[in-house]
Amino acid sequence: MPSPELACKTTHIGSLPFEDIETALAYAFKFDIPAWPQLPKFKSEGMIIQACEGFPGFDKAVERIDLTHPNFEEGLFRILEDYQRVIADDYDGILTHYLPSEEHARALRPFAEKSKLYPCSWVKGQITGPFTLSSALKDLEGQSLIFIPDLRELVVKFLTLKALAQAKVLSETKKRVIIFLDEPGLAGFGSSGFLTITKAEVISMLKEIIQNLRQRGFLVGIHVCANTDWDLVFQSDPDIVSFDSFNFFEKFAIYSKELSLFLKERGRFIAWGCVPTDKENLERANFDEIENRILHQLEGLSSLVSLSIKELLKQSLFTPSCGMGSLSSKQVDKVVEYLQKLQNIIFNLA
Repeated sequence: MPSPELACKTTHIGSLPFEDIETALAYAFKFDIPAWPQLPKFKSEGMIIQACEGFPGFDKAVERIDLTHPNFEEGLFRILEDYQRVIADDYDGILTHYLPSEEHARALRPFAEKSKLYPCSWVKGQITGPFTLSSALKDLEGQSLIFIPDLRELVVKFLTLKALAQAKVLSETKKRVIIFLDEPGLAGFGSSGFLTITKAEVISMLKEIIQNLRQRGFLVGIHVCANTDWDLVFQSDPDIVSFDSFNFFEKFAIYSKELSLFLKERGRFIAWGCVPTDKENLERANFDEIENRILHQLEGLSSLVSLSIKELLKQSLFTPSCGMGSLSSKQVDKVVEYLQKLQNIIFNLA
């Protein structure tokens, strides 16, 4: 079960706007729960390309899956076989094949090494979620893999292996591990483009990865940086639901009944994305506005879910609203400063 020490802790979504690894690591360790920095300034660390490394038939030049590639079928069966062996707890070096290479995750291994010496109890990793990846990935004909059941299932099993590989490396730091499934694509669920994909199918995709991680002692979060069907997210049974509270609190709060049921489960948390990371709001809003907004939201949500603010804070973490990969270093400084100041204020409420 998650420890109470998670309450009111800060973490970040993952991406940072640096090319220098040491600079990125220095920022990552400014959070209570540091996350290994993704560096999207490098094209190979974009969230789709990064997640696709090792996927059979992936053509980096066009960022599509070539189903006619001579090695596609062999790669497909290898993933299915590896998945079955890992599920049977036969790790035996299999997961090392699913770790991202240095080219696709420059800061992951240095982060793990530095974490061993850092006085934190938790570390965080992140991976592109199955809905986002399978809807973004297309075959050469232009059809998204999410509409091809066998390949949608392949994406889920592939990501399960990659998530477990990452979690295993992070657990070697002797810290407890949280893995976030980043699902920006879920903002589009329910739109006309996805009418043939059912809610139950999406929940099943997410649950498969979550359950495999949880069974091995890892915590799992789902992060959606816009609005979505939050009931779908709650039903997927993560340990942490991460949302952009600065921009989308009112839409999130509509699901107060479902959220109340979620929070009644032991060890469940919400992560408030309370400091904006979109440049317009970050430049426009001053700290007082951001402070007043989160305090008002805490008061409103505590009433909606029938918990005191103190009780709600016991199941709350605080983060920037999304990744910071598109910001300047000065703007990242501002986000970190604001989040730390908010945390100090929130501690007085807890």
